[in-house]
Amino acid sequence: MQPFLVIVLILLIFLWLHHRWNHRHVFGMARKVPFHKLEMILGFGPIVTPKTIVKHGVENCKKLGQNFINFVGPFPQYVTGDPDIVKDILMSKLCIHKDYLTYGGLRHALGEGLLTIQGKDWQHLRKQMDPGFKFSKVLGFLPVFNRRMSGFFEELDGCHAMKDSYRILTFCREYTIGITCETMLGLDLDKSTIDIKHYANFIASMMEYISDVTFTVYYQSKFILKLADLTIYKQHRKELQFLRSVINDAFTYHSTKSGTLPEYVNTVEHIVARHVIEAKENNKIDADLALSNTMHLFGAAFETTSSTLYFAILMLALYPEYQEKAYAEILQMFPENDSGGFEITYNHISQLTYLDMFIKETLRVFPTVPLFSRRVIGGDLRLSNGVVIPEGQEVVINTFNLHRNKDVWGPQADTFNPDNFLPTNAEKRHPYAFVPFAKGLRFCIGLRYAELTQRVAIAKIIKRYKFSTTAKIEDLELQNHISMQLGKYPPITVERRAFPK
Repeated sequence: MQPFLVIVLILLIFLWLHHRWNHRHVFGMARKVPFHKLEMILGFGPIVTPKTIVKHGVENCKKLGQNFINFVGPFPQYVTGDPDIVKDILMSKLCIHKDYLTYGGLRHALGEGLLTIQGKDWQHLRKQMDPGFKFSKVLGFLPVFNRRMSGFFEELDGCHAMKDSYRILTFCREYTIGITCETMLGLDLDKSTIDIKHYANFIASMMEYISDVTFTVYYQSKFILKLADLTIYKQHRKELQFLRSVINDAFTYHSTKSGTLPEYVNTVEHIVARHVIEAKENNKIDADLALSNTMHLFGAAFETTSSTLYFAILMLALYPEYQEKAYAEILQMFPENDSGGFEITYNHISQLTYLDMFIKETLRVFPTVPLFSRRVIGGDLRLSNGVVIPEGQEVVINTFNLHRNKDVWGPQADTFNPDNFLPTNAEKRHPYAFVPFAKGLRFCIGLRYAELTQRVAIAKIIKRYKFSTTAKIEDLELQNHISMQLGKYPPITVERRAFPK
Protein backbone atom coordinates (compact mmCIF):
# COMPACT_ATOMS: atom_id res chain seq x y z
CA MET A 1 0.00 0.00 0.00
CA GLN A 2 1.27 3.45 -0.88
CA PRO A 3 2.52 5.51 2.11
CA PHE A 4 0.10 8.29 1.24
CA LEU A 5 -2.88 5.92 1.40
CA VAL A 6 -1.66 4.55 4.71
CA ILE A 7 -1.50 8.07 6.15
CA VAL A 8 -4.99 8.83 4.84
CA LEU A 9 -6.32 5.59 6.33
CA ILE A 10 -4.72 6.30 9.71
CA LEU A 11 -6.15 9.83 9.64
CA LEU A 12 -9.64 8.54 8.85
CA ILE A 13 -9.44 5.97 11.66
CA PHE A 14 -8.29 8.69 14.06
CA LEU A 15 -11.17 10.98 13.03
CA TRP A 16 -13.64 8.13 13.41
CA LEU A 17 -12.35 7.27 16.90
CA HIS A 18 -12.46 10.95 17.86
CA HIS A 19 -16.05 11.16 16.62
CA ARG A 20 -17.07 8.04 18.55
CA TRP A 21 -15.43 9.37 21.71
CA ASN A 22 -17.25 12.69 21.44
CA HIS A 23 -20.55 10.83 21.17
CA ARG A 24 -19.81 8.11 23.71
CA HIS A 25 -22.85 9.22 25.74
CA VAL A 26 -25.08 7.72 23.03
CA PHE A 27 -24.12 4.23 24.22
CA GLY A 28 -25.60 5.05 27.62
CA MET A 29 -28.93 6.05 26.09
CA ALA A 30 -28.87 2.98 23.86
CA ARG A 31 -29.19 0.69 26.89
CA LYS A 32 -32.83 1.73 27.20
CA VAL A 33 -33.76 3.03 23.74
CA PRO A 34 -34.04 1.13 20.41
CA PHE A 35 -31.59 1.97 17.63
CA HIS A 36 -30.27 0.72 14.31
CA LYS A 37 -27.28 -1.52 15.06
CA LEU A 38 -25.27 -0.56 11.99
CA GLU A 39 -25.75 3.16 12.68
CA MET A 40 -24.64 2.68 16.29
CA ILE A 41 -21.52 0.75 15.22
CA LEU A 42 -20.53 3.23 12.53
CA GLY A 43 -21.68 6.37 14.33
CA PHE A 44 -23.19 7.43 11.05
CA GLY A 45 -26.65 7.32 9.48
CA PRO A 46 -28.48 8.13 6.24
CA ILE A 47 -28.23 11.62 4.78
CA VAL A 48 -31.86 12.77 4.73
CA THR A 49 -33.20 15.49 2.44
CA PRO A 50 -36.41 17.56 2.46
CA LYS A 51 -37.91 14.96 0.13
CA THR A 52 -37.08 11.97 2.34
CA ILE A 53 -37.14 13.21 5.93
CA VAL A 54 -40.85 12.56 6.61
CA LYS A 55 -40.74 9.08 5.07
CA HIS A 56 -37.50 8.29 6.91
CA GLY A 57 -39.08 9.24 10.24
CA VAL A 58 -42.15 7.08 9.57
CA GLU A 59 -40.00 4.06 8.65
CA ASN A 60 -37.89 4.46 11.79
CA CYS A 61 -41.03 4.68 13.91
CA LYS A 62 -42.44 1.48 12.41
CA LYS A 63 -39.19 -0.41 13.06
CA LEU A 64 -38.14 1.05 16.40
CA GLY A 65 -41.26 2.51 18.05
CA GLN A 66 -42.09 6.01 19.21
CA ASN A 67 -38.79 6.53 21.07
CA PHE A 68 -35.51 5.76 19.33
CA ILE A 69 -31.99 6.87 18.57
CA ASN A 70 -30.94 7.57 15.01
CA PHE A 71 -28.04 9.25 13.27
CA VAL A 72 -28.43 11.92 10.59
CA GLY A 73 -25.05 11.66 8.94
CA PRO A 74 -22.64 11.82 11.92
CA PHE A 75 -25.13 13.53 14.25
CA PRO A 76 -27.01 11.42 16.86
CA GLN A 77 -30.59 12.33 17.77
CA TYR A 78 -33.01 11.13 20.41
CA VAL A 79 -36.36 11.10 18.57
CA THR A 80 -39.80 10.82 20.14
CA GLY A 81 -43.46 10.72 19.16
CA ASP A 82 -44.56 9.71 22.67
CA PRO A 83 -46.77 12.36 24.35
CA ASP A 84 -45.35 11.65 27.83
CA ILE A 85 -41.80 12.24 26.61
CA VAL A 86 -42.89 15.24 24.54
CA LYS A 87 -44.27 16.79 27.73
CA ASP A 88 -41.01 16.02 29.60
CA ILE A 89 -39.05 17.88 26.93
CA LEU A 90 -41.31 20.87 26.34
CA MET A 91 -41.87 21.54 30.05
CA SER A 92 -38.20 21.30 31.01
CA LYS A 93 -36.11 24.43 31.60
CA LEU A 94 -33.20 22.38 30.26
CA CYS A 95 -34.86 22.28 26.83
CA ILE A 96 -35.49 25.88 25.84
CA HIS A 97 -32.41 25.96 23.58
CA LYS A 98 -32.85 25.34 19.85
CA ASP A 99 -30.45 22.87 18.28
CA TYR A 100 -27.98 24.16 15.71
CA LEU A 101 -28.37 21.16 13.40
CA THR A 102 -32.09 21.86 12.89
CA TYR A 103 -32.09 25.65 13.20
CA GLY A 104 -28.63 26.59 11.93
CA GLY A 105 -29.89 27.09 8.39
CA LEU A 106 -32.60 29.45 9.61
CA ARG A 107 -30.09 31.42 11.67
CA HIS A 108 -27.69 31.61 8.72
CA ALA A 109 -30.36 32.91 6.34
CA LEU A 110 -32.29 35.31 8.57
CA GLY A 111 -30.03 36.05 11.52
CA GLU A 112 -31.10 35.68 15.15
CA GLY A 113 -34.76 35.87 16.14
CA LEU A 114 -37.45 34.21 18.21
CA LEU A 115 -37.09 30.93 16.31
CA THR A 116 -33.35 30.55 16.96
CA ILE A 117 -32.19 32.77 19.83
CA GLN A 118 -31.13 30.92 22.97
CA GLY A 119 -31.65 30.86 26.72
CA LYS A 120 -32.02 34.16 28.58
CA ASP A 121 -31.69 36.09 25.32
CA TRP A 122 -34.80 34.31 24.07
CA GLN A 123 -36.68 35.06 27.30
CA HIS A 124 -35.78 38.73 27.00
CA LEU A 125 -36.78 38.96 23.32
CA ARG A 126 -40.02 37.06 23.90
CA LYS A 127 -40.92 39.53 26.66
CA GLN A 128 -40.48 42.41 24.21
CA MET A 129 -42.59 40.74 21.51
CA ASP A 130 -45.45 39.30 23.59
CA PRO A 131 -47.50 42.56 23.68
CA GLY A 132 -47.69 42.52 19.87
CA PHE A 133 -49.45 39.16 19.94
CA LYS A 134 -51.78 39.63 22.89
CA PHE A 135 -55.19 38.18 22.19
CA SER A 136 -56.84 41.60 22.31
CA LYS A 137 -54.31 42.86 19.76
CA VAL A 138 -54.87 39.91 17.42
CA LEU A 139 -58.64 40.38 17.60
CA GLY A 140 -58.05 43.86 16.18
CA PHE A 141 -56.62 42.23 13.05
CA LEU A 142 -59.89 40.45 12.19
CA PRO A 143 -61.07 43.20 9.78
CA VAL A 144 -57.81 42.77 7.83
CA PHE A 145 -58.19 38.97 7.74
CA ASN A 146 -61.74 39.41 6.42
CA ARG A 147 -61.07 42.16 3.89
CA ARG A 148 -58.05 40.61 2.22
CA MET A 149 -60.01 37.48 1.26
CA SER A 150 -61.42 39.44 -1.69
CA GLY A 151 -58.08 39.10 -3.49
CA PHE A 152 -58.09 35.35 -2.89
CA PHE A 153 -61.61 35.13 -4.33
CA GLU A 154 -60.59 37.02 -7.46
CA GLU A 155 -57.86 34.47 -8.11
CA LEU A 156 -59.83 31.33 -7.33
CA ASP A 157 -62.94 32.46 -9.24
CA GLY A 158 -60.94 31.99 -12.44
CA CYS A 159 -60.19 28.34 -11.70
CA HIS A 160 -62.19 25.21 -12.40
CA ALA A 161 -60.63 21.85 -13.22
CA MET A 162 -57.02 22.16 -12.09
CA LYS A 163 -54.69 19.33 -13.11
CA ASP A 164 -52.15 20.66 -10.62
CA SER A 165 -53.45 22.40 -7.49
CA TYR A 166 -50.15 24.12 -6.74
CA ARG A 167 -51.77 27.36 -7.92
CA ILE A 168 -54.12 27.19 -4.95
CA LEU A 169 -51.08 27.16 -2.66
CA THR A 170 -49.78 30.28 -4.42
CA PHE A 171 -53.14 32.02 -3.83
CA CYS A 172 -52.91 31.05 -0.15
CA ARG A 173 -49.39 32.50 -0.02
CA GLU A 174 -50.51 35.76 -1.62
CA TYR A 175 -53.33 36.09 0.91
CA THR A 176 -50.96 35.35 3.77
CA ILE A 177 -48.27 37.81 2.67
CA GLY A 178 -50.96 40.48 2.30
CA ILE A 179 -52.25 40.12 5.86
CA THR A 180 -48.71 39.70 7.25
CA CYS A 181 -47.47 42.94 5.69
CA GLU A 182 -50.50 44.88 6.86
CA THR A 183 -50.72 43.56 10.43
CA MET A 184 -47.00 43.39 11.14
CA LEU A 185 -45.57 46.28 9.13
CA GLY A 186 -48.62 48.46 8.54
CA LEU A 187 -47.97 48.09 4.80
CA ASP A 188 -50.93 47.67 2.46
CA LEU A 189 -49.49 45.94 -0.59
CA ASP A 190 -52.53 46.85 -2.70
CA LYS A 191 -51.55 50.51 -2.36
CA SER A 192 -47.81 50.01 -2.81
CA THR A 193 -45.61 49.53 -5.86
CA ILE A 194 -44.74 45.98 -4.72
CA ASP A 195 -46.27 43.23 -6.84
CA ILE A 196 -47.87 40.87 -4.34
CA LYS A 197 -47.40 37.84 -6.61
CA HIS A 198 -43.68 38.48 -7.00
CA TYR A 199 -43.34 39.23 -3.31
CA ALA A 200 -45.03 35.97 -2.33
CA ASN A 201 -42.74 34.11 -4.75
CA PHE A 202 -39.71 35.83 -3.18
CA ILE A 203 -40.65 34.61 0.28
CA ALA A 204 -41.49 31.10 -0.96
CA SER A 205 -38.06 31.03 -2.60
CA MET A 206 -36.50 32.26 0.64
CA MET A 207 -38.15 29.44 2.61
CA GLU A 208 -36.93 26.89 0.06
CA TYR A 209 -33.40 28.24 0.47
CA ILE A 210 -33.68 27.92 4.26
CA SER A 211 -34.93 24.35 3.83
CA ASP A 212 -31.97 23.45 1.63
CA VAL A 213 -29.32 24.87 3.95
CA THR A 214 -31.05 23.33 6.99
CA PHE A 215 -31.50 19.77 5.79
CA THR A 216 -28.40 19.37 3.62
CA VAL A 217 -25.83 17.90 6.00
CA TYR A 218 -22.72 19.06 4.16
CA TYR A 219 -23.89 22.67 4.59
CA GLN A 220 -22.94 22.23 8.24
CA SER A 221 -19.50 23.15 6.86
CA LYS A 222 -19.32 26.96 6.91
CA PHE A 223 -16.88 26.94 4.00
CA ILE A 224 -19.19 24.90 1.74
CA LEU A 225 -22.19 26.99 2.77
CA LYS A 226 -20.38 30.23 2.04
CA LEU A 227 -19.35 28.90 -1.37
CA ALA A 228 -22.97 27.90 -2.09
CA ASP A 229 -24.17 31.38 -1.12
CA LEU A 230 -21.81 32.94 -3.63
CA THR A 231 -22.86 30.61 -6.45
CA ILE A 232 -26.04 28.53 -6.52
CA TYR A 233 -27.86 30.64 -3.89
CA LYS A 234 -26.72 34.04 -5.11
CA GLN A 235 -30.22 34.99 -6.30
CA HIS A 236 -31.79 33.79 -3.05
CA ARG A 237 -29.49 36.05 -1.05
CA LYS A 238 -30.60 39.00 -3.19
CA GLU A 239 -34.23 38.15 -2.48
CA LEU A 240 -33.49 38.06 1.24
CA GLN A 241 -31.95 41.50 0.95
CA PHE A 242 -35.09 42.77 -0.78
CA LEU A 243 -37.25 41.53 2.10
CA ARG A 244 -34.90 43.21 4.58
CA SER A 245 -35.21 46.49 2.68
CA VAL A 246 -39.03 46.34 2.79
CA ILE A 247 -38.98 45.77 6.55
CA ASN A 248 -36.34 48.44 7.12
CA ASP A 249 -38.30 50.99 5.07
CA ALA A 250 -41.38 50.30 7.21
CA PHE A 251 -39.35 50.74 10.40
CA THR A 252 -37.95 54.04 9.13
CA TYR A 253 -41.37 55.36 8.11
CA HIS A 254 -43.08 54.49 11.39
CA SER A 255 -40.13 55.64 13.50
CA THR A 256 -39.80 59.11 11.95
CA LYS A 257 -43.59 59.65 11.72
CA SER A 258 -42.92 62.13 8.94
CA GLY A 259 -45.25 62.42 5.95
CA THR A 260 -48.23 60.27 4.97
CA LEU A 261 -47.57 57.65 2.33
CA PRO A 262 -50.76 55.94 1.10
CA GLU A 263 -49.31 52.43 1.38
CA TYR A 264 -48.85 52.69 5.15
CA VAL A 265 -51.57 52.62 7.79
CA ASN A 266 -51.95 55.81 9.83
CA THR A 267 -52.09 54.22 13.28
CA VAL A 268 -48.79 52.56 14.12
CA GLU A 269 -50.08 51.40 17.53
CA HIS A 270 -52.21 48.78 15.77
CA ILE A 271 -49.30 46.86 14.21
CA VAL A 272 -46.77 44.35 15.55
CA ALA A 273 -43.82 46.44 14.32
CA ARG A 274 -44.68 49.09 16.89
CA HIS A 275 -43.36 46.85 19.67
CA VAL A 276 -40.19 46.05 17.73
CA ILE A 277 -39.58 49.77 17.10
CA GLU A 278 -40.22 50.65 20.76
CA ALA A 279 -37.84 47.92 21.95
CA LYS A 280 -35.17 49.24 19.59
CA GLU A 281 -35.69 52.88 20.56
CA ASN A 282 -35.54 51.98 24.26
CA ASN A 283 -32.29 50.05 23.68
CA LYS A 284 -33.91 46.74 24.68
CA ILE A 285 -32.78 45.19 21.38
CA ASP A 286 -30.33 46.43 18.76
CA ALA A 287 -31.17 47.37 15.18
CA ASP A 288 -29.83 44.12 13.69
CA LEU A 289 -31.93 41.96 16.02
CA ALA A 290 -35.00 44.10 15.37
CA LEU A 291 -34.66 43.49 11.65
CA SER A 292 -33.74 39.81 11.76
CA ASN A 293 -36.43 38.99 14.33
CA THR A 294 -39.08 40.56 12.10
CA MET A 295 -37.78 38.37 9.29
CA HIS A 296 -38.46 35.38 11.58
CA LEU A 297 -42.00 36.53 12.28
CA PHE A 298 -42.58 37.05 8.56
CA GLY A 299 -41.31 33.63 7.58
CA ALA A 300 -43.26 31.84 10.31
CA ALA A 301 -46.55 33.61 9.61
CA PHE A 302 -46.19 33.16 5.85
CA GLU A 303 -45.33 29.48 5.79
CA THR A 304 -47.53 28.12 8.57
CA THR A 305 -50.77 29.82 7.54
CA SER A 306 -50.47 29.31 3.78
CA SER A 307 -49.66 25.60 4.00
CA THR A 308 -52.50 24.95 6.48
CA LEU A 309 -54.99 26.75 4.24
CA TYR A 310 -53.92 24.65 1.28
CA PHE A 311 -54.16 21.35 3.16
CA ALA A 312 -57.58 22.31 4.54
CA ILE A 313 -58.83 22.94 0.99
CA LEU A 314 -57.36 19.61 -0.11
CA MET A 315 -59.15 17.81 2.75
CA LEU A 316 -62.43 19.47 1.74
CA ALA A 317 -61.90 18.05 -1.75
CA LEU A 318 -60.92 14.59 -0.50
CA TYR A 319 -63.81 14.23 1.97
CA PRO A 320 -67.09 15.62 0.53
CA GLU A 321 -69.09 14.38 3.54
CA TYR A 322 -67.02 16.52 5.93
CA GLN A 323 -67.08 19.41 3.48
CA GLU A 324 -70.89 19.41 3.49
CA LYS A 325 -71.03 19.27 7.30
CA ALA A 326 -68.79 22.31 7.54
CA TYR A 327 -70.83 24.09 4.86
CA ALA A 328 -74.11 23.37 6.67
CA GLU A 329 -72.74 24.88 9.88
CA ILE A 330 -71.51 28.02 8.11
CA LEU A 331 -74.74 28.37 6.09
CA GLN A 332 -76.77 28.21 9.29
CA MET A 333 -74.75 31.06 10.79
CA PHE A 334 -74.55 33.10 7.57
CA PRO A 335 -77.72 32.29 5.57
CA GLU A 336 -77.53 35.32 3.28
CA ASN A 337 -76.52 34.91 -0.35
CA ASP A 338 -73.22 36.71 0.15
CA SER A 339 -70.77 34.23 -1.46
CA GLY A 340 -68.35 34.53 1.43
CA GLY A 341 -68.56 38.30 1.68
CA PHE A 342 -69.75 38.23 5.30
CA GLU A 343 -67.71 39.71 8.14
CA ILE A 344 -66.55 37.11 10.66
CA THR A 345 -66.17 38.20 14.27
CA TYR A 346 -64.65 36.30 17.17
CA ASN A 347 -68.17 35.56 18.41
CA HIS A 348 -68.85 33.76 15.12
CA ILE A 349 -65.57 31.85 15.28
CA SER A 350 -66.28 30.63 18.81
CA GLN A 351 -69.58 29.12 17.62
CA LEU A 352 -68.22 27.37 14.50
CA THR A 353 -67.42 24.18 16.38
CA TYR A 354 -67.32 21.80 13.43
CA LEU A 355 -65.02 24.15 11.50
CA ASP A 356 -62.73 24.17 14.54
CA MET A 357 -62.67 20.35 14.57
CA PHE A 358 -61.99 20.24 10.83
CA ILE A 359 -59.02 22.63 11.03
CA LYS A 360 -57.54 20.86 14.05
CA GLU A 361 -57.79 17.53 12.24
CA THR A 362 -56.03 19.09 9.24
CA LEU A 363 -53.20 20.18 11.55
CA ARG A 364 -53.09 16.74 13.12
CA VAL A 365 -52.76 14.81 9.88
CA PHE A 366 -50.61 17.47 8.19
CA PRO A 367 -48.74 19.33 10.95
CA THR A 368 -47.26 22.53 9.55
CA VAL A 369 -43.87 21.68 11.04
CA PRO A 370 -43.36 17.88 10.80
CA LEU A 371 -40.57 17.91 13.39
CA PHE A 372 -38.71 20.31 15.67
CA SER A 373 -35.89 19.94 18.13
CA ARG A 374 -34.28 21.15 21.33
CA ARG A 375 -30.77 20.82 22.77
CA VAL A 376 -30.37 19.86 26.42
CA ILE A 377 -28.42 22.63 28.17
CA GLY A 378 -27.81 23.16 31.90
CA GLY A 379 -27.60 19.55 33.06
CA ASP A 380 -28.73 16.05 32.18
CA LEU A 381 -32.44 15.53 31.49
CA ARG A 382 -34.15 12.54 33.13
CA LEU A 383 -37.24 11.48 31.17
CA SER A 384 -40.30 9.83 32.66
CA ASN A 385 -39.39 6.54 30.92
CA GLY A 386 -36.11 6.40 32.89
CA VAL A 387 -33.84 7.46 30.01
CA VAL A 388 -31.24 10.10 30.90
CA ILE A 389 -30.47 12.55 28.10
CA PRO A 390 -26.98 13.97 28.65
CA GLU A 391 -26.29 17.67 28.41
CA GLY A 392 -25.56 18.78 24.86
CA GLN A 393 -27.68 16.08 23.20
CA GLU A 394 -30.25 17.00 20.55
CA VAL A 395 -33.80 15.77 21.17
CA VAL A 396 -36.25 15.73 18.27
CA ILE A 397 -40.04 15.84 18.56
CA ASN A 398 -41.44 14.16 15.47
CA THR A 399 -44.79 15.93 15.28
CA PHE A 400 -45.86 13.86 12.29
CA ASN A 401 -45.40 10.55 14.16
CA LEU A 402 -46.85 11.98 17.38
CA HIS A 403 -50.02 13.09 15.60
CA ARG A 404 -50.41 9.63 14.03
CA ASN A 405 -49.44 7.62 17.09
CA LYS A 406 -51.88 4.69 17.07
CA ASP A 407 -51.52 4.21 20.84
CA VAL A 408 -53.07 7.66 21.24
CA TRP A 409 -55.29 8.19 18.19
CA GLY A 410 -56.38 4.59 17.65
CA PRO A 411 -55.92 2.14 14.75
CA GLN A 412 -57.28 4.68 12.22
CA ALA A 413 -54.72 7.33 13.17
CA ASP A 414 -53.67 7.78 9.53
CA THR A 415 -57.26 8.49 8.48
CA PHE A 416 -58.68 12.02 8.37
CA ASN A 417 -61.64 12.29 10.74
CA PRO A 418 -62.69 15.58 12.41
CA ASP A 419 -64.57 13.57 15.07
CA ASN A 420 -61.17 13.03 16.70
CA PHE A 421 -61.75 16.50 18.17
CA LEU A 422 -65.24 15.98 19.53
CA PRO A 423 -65.16 17.16 23.16
CA THR A 424 -65.82 13.62 24.41
CA ASN A 425 -62.78 12.34 22.48
CA ALA A 426 -60.46 15.28 23.12
CA GLU A 427 -60.94 15.35 26.90
CA LYS A 428 -59.71 11.75 27.22
CA ARG A 429 -56.57 12.37 25.21
CA HIS A 430 -53.09 13.20 26.51
CA PRO A 431 -52.68 17.02 26.47
CA TYR A 432 -49.36 16.69 24.63
CA ALA A 433 -50.66 14.34 21.92
CA PHE A 434 -51.49 17.34 19.71
CA VAL A 435 -48.83 20.06 19.44
CA PRO A 436 -49.15 21.82 16.05
CA PHE A 437 -47.78 25.05 17.58
CA ALA A 438 -45.51 23.35 20.14
CA LYS A 439 -46.43 23.71 23.83
CA GLY A 440 -44.84 24.24 27.17
CA LEU A 441 -42.21 26.86 27.91
CA ARG A 442 -41.42 27.81 24.32
CA PHE A 443 -44.73 27.62 22.49
CA CYS A 444 -45.42 29.55 19.29
CA ILE A 445 -45.95 33.28 19.87
CA GLY A 446 -48.26 33.47 16.83
CA LEU A 447 -50.65 30.73 17.99
CA ARG A 448 -53.75 32.94 18.25
CA TYR A 449 -52.83 34.88 15.14
CA ALA A 450 -52.64 31.65 13.09
CA GLU A 451 -55.84 30.19 14.57
CA LEU A 452 -57.94 33.25 13.78
CA THR A 453 -56.49 33.68 10.30
CA GLN A 454 -57.19 30.07 9.39
CA ARG A 455 -60.76 30.11 10.66
CA VAL A 456 -61.70 33.34 8.93
CA ALA A 457 -60.24 32.21 5.62
CA ILE A 458 -61.59 28.64 5.63
CA ALA A 459 -65.10 29.71 6.66
CA LYS A 460 -65.29 32.18 3.78
CA ILE A 461 -63.82 29.67 1.32
CA ILE A 462 -66.33 26.96 2.29
CA LYS A 463 -69.28 29.36 1.89
CA ARG A 464 -68.20 30.37 -1.62
CA TYR A 465 -66.74 27.18 -3.16
CA LYS A 466 -67.17 23.45 -3.43
CA PHE A 467 -64.06 21.32 -4.03
CA SER A 468 -63.57 17.82 -5.41
CA THR A 469 -60.64 15.64 -6.46
CA THR A 470 -59.81 12.19 -7.78
CA ALA A 471 -56.78 11.94 -5.48
CA LYS A 472 -56.52 9.65 -2.45
CA ILE A 473 -54.94 10.65 0.84
CA GLU A 474 -52.69 7.58 0.87
CA ASP A 475 -51.15 8.65 -2.45
CA LEU A 476 -49.92 12.04 -1.21
CA GLU A 477 -46.14 12.38 -1.18
CA LEU A 478 -45.29 14.37 1.95
CA GLN A 479 -42.07 16.36 2.20
CA ASN A 480 -40.53 18.63 4.82
CA HIS A 481 -39.44 21.98 3.41
CA ILE A 482 -39.37 23.67 6.84
CA SER A 483 -43.15 23.32 6.59
CA MET A 484 -45.11 20.34 5.28
CA GLN A 485 -45.42 20.32 1.50
CA LEU A 486 -46.30 17.87 -1.24
CA GLY A 487 -43.93 16.35 -3.75
CA LYS A 488 -46.71 16.46 -6.35
CA TYR A 489 -49.85 18.56 -6.11
CA PRO A 490 -53.01 16.61 -7.00
CA PRO A 491 -55.84 17.78 -9.28
CA ILE A 492 -58.66 19.76 -7.67
CA THR A 493 -61.90 20.94 -9.22
CA VAL A 494 -63.26 24.24 -7.95
CA GLU A 495 -66.96 25.15 -8.28
CA ARG A 496 -68.78 28.27 -7.16
CA ARG A 497 -71.63 27.20 -4.92
CA ALA A 498 -75.19 27.72 -6.10
CA PHE A 499 -77.01 29.38 -3.22
CA PRO A 500 -80.08 27.34 -2.17
CA LYS A 501 -83.41 29.06 -2.79
